[in-house]
Amino acid sequence: MMEAEEGGRPRSVQELSKESQDFHFNKNVPLKHWLRTAKTLNTEAGFYLREGNFPQAFMLFMRQSDLIMNYINGHPEAKTPEGKIAIKKAVKDLPVVFMHLEKIKPIIQRDYDEWQAKEARRRELYEKQGGDKSQKAQTAYGRHAARDPALSAKSKLLDAGENLGLAVDLARREIKRRDDDKRASRQAGMSAEEEQQRRTAGFWNNWTDELAKRQAEDEEFFRTQMESSRRKPDGTDDSHIHDFVQKMSRAERERDGLSGPRPGPPTAAHYHYPSISKSTPLQYDATVARPRREAAPQPPRPPKDFVSEDYLGAPAPPSLPELPSKEQLWPPPTPEPLYQQHHYQPPAPPPKELEVPPEPTYQTPTPPERRPGRETLTFKPAAYLESGDPIRCVIVPVGLREDFLKLAAENTRRGLEMCGILCGTAVNNALFVTCLVIPEQTCTSDTCETENEGAIFDYCIQEDLLQLGWIHTHPTQTCFMSSRDLHTQAGYQVMLPESIAIVCAPKFEPSYGIFRLTNPPGLPHILQCSQQNTFHQHSIDNLYTGAAERPGGHVYETEGFDYYVHDLRPGAKNTKTY
Repeated sequence: MMEAEEGGRPRSVQELSKESQDFHFNKNVPLKHWLRTAKTLNTEAGFYLREGNFPQAFMLFMRQSDLIMNYINGHPEAKTPEGKIAIKKAVKDLPVVFMHLEKIKPIIQRDYDEWQAKEARRRELYEKQGGDKSQKAQTAYGRHAARDPALSAKSKLLDAGENLGLAVDLARREIKRRDDDKRASRQAGMSAEEEQQRRTAGFWNNWTDELAKRQAEDEEFFRTQMESSRRKPDGTDDSHIHDFVQKMSRAERERDGLSGPRPGPPTAAHYHYPSISKSTPLQYDATVARPRREAAPQPPRPPKDFVSEDYLGAPAPPSLPELPSKEQLWPPPTPEPLYQQHHYQPPAPPPKELEVPPEPTYQTPTPPERRPGRETLTFKPAAYLESGDPIRCVIVPVGLREDFLKLAAENTRRGLEMCGILCGTAVNNALFVTCLVIPEQTCTSDTCETENEGAIFDYCIQEDLLQLGWIHTHPTQTCFMSSRDLHTQAGYQVMLPESIAIVCAPKFEPSYGIFRLTNPPGLPHILQCSQQNTFHQHSIDNLYTGAAERPGGHVYETEGFDYYVHDLRPGAKNTKTY
């Protein structure tokens, strides 16, 4: 397991605002995709807000408001009756978005000001030491990370690929917490709209306590994982030695000959523990005369069975008196306080006015913007797009493909394609597929077209789910992305850059693949393509790439992660309840 790294420098409000405008509004993309993108941005921002990653939440809320206020009305479909109704619905989310921005802004500004003051002190110290070392060589990763607002929070950065167990544990616990909240809301009779309002606008009521609790639990998971990494390759565990030495006081360590540098925090490479010699059996020979040490003279011990009433210098009587009754032993019959026998005067009691606690230096209450003092755990980007923009890792349950193929078995036998929607959530800057939604669809040998897309969208809003991509079969073709598949994938990647396409070709090898469009050139080229034929050629290559291939892939498949299937087809039975 890799040791956690520190997050990047805080971003200013101006930098985050500029970052939020870094997207291309393509009018060739249907209006419904842009409106769903706005809703996806709102859902993502809500996840980051509840985790305390305020820079990323601020950037996403800003992008959502910018998209709705400055771009949506310029879309060709905005003047249609359906478009007007849809836009009016999207505008209703803006008051809550503006409220979040207003509360987040001073938090970001305070963190940035604190960082600037710290940097100024650091530069001043370097200059006093005889040189300016403020300019450090920046690594390639550092240049990429500087563009990612999610890494500018006060956080510990981890690699999800090297910490899949921890990532799954954190996600499982967070998802359970969210499900418990939904269950409590629905048992209280809240409507879906009231529940959504409670999850967003109600966040600021007691956010400090909630964040502190969640971050403390995350720290405990992280600590447990780090403890397990201390185990030696031979199976032994010397973490108890490390814990013991860490708990020893400086005086104890100096007394026992361990006055060297205190061991620092553990790293993934090695630890610095005190050497402990191996114990050997004691060799004793009774025939050898050993010199005796002269003990220092000690005062005679007083008799154990007698305590004199005047024990300061009074000789002990030759015989013990009769034991007094128990009532006379408490309190002890002391004729004169001890401090008076030694002419000792106790200190005068403090004046009564000092018994009242002094007034604090300042009486300003803690502002609502103040965040808990703990750091959050954040998973680093798993890869970067061809443009250099970071993309988060997507963690897929390893059994999902097999369950989907079982559902599609009848269609596969008949030579018909079938598709499903990969839905999930974001936890600590990582994306987890938690639900496979089977939509209503029309299936042919070469295509599968979803129907009643409003039902898919409504279900995702109701369950607070992100659409992370899709999965479909090629019952009569090999594993590749057809021209029709590329256009479908473009719709997902417009909403979420990390979106993936899983293609299953059970009759061929390889039997499946996980893909994404390159960006650039794949995504912008497909969005500009206006051809409608099922199969058509494109003028460039390198349109898509493997999303799970190493290096450069951002998808991990893992076991031990729960998910469920929700079937929206008529007559389907679903079992998930709250």
